Amino acid sequence: MNMKTMEKKPQVKMNLSLEREFYQVLKDHAETDYVKVATWTKQFLMKNLSEGHKADSKCVTPNEKAMEN
Repeated sequence: MNMKTMEKKPQVKMNLSLEREFYQVLKDHAETDYVKVATWTKQFLMKNLSEGHKADSKCVTPNEKAMEN
């Protein structure tokens, strides 16, 4: 696929308000991968929330129970 045949998909921007401790967890992961926090978070969400993926199979925080609704 080259740039001319690629179709641009509509994008939606989001703002998140996070507790400082949770942001630090995301920041630590992003620094490990040498990317910005927003980029790492987007990649994580796209990878782990894609169709057919079990949402509870991976957790960013060590306390998995805190992430459940």
